[in-house]
Amino acid sequence: MLITVSLAEKVRIKRARLQLTKKVVSEQLGIQPQTLTKVENGNYDAPKRIYESVMTWLVEDI
Repeated sequence: MLITVSLAEKVRIKRARLQLTKKVVSEQLGIQPQTLTKVENGNYDAPKRIYESVMTWLVEDI
């Protein structure tokens, strides 16, 4: 499942707004920090589990 550049931007914005480090966010998502870097860069074809955890994290505050 493709994490687009616009979704990657939303991840970066939320992380910055909450003032969280990549390590903290990657632990919350259950992924490696290197994978979070790929997510934040965008155009990443993520496995379903990673895609779902990123989307769930993004909509938590709605």
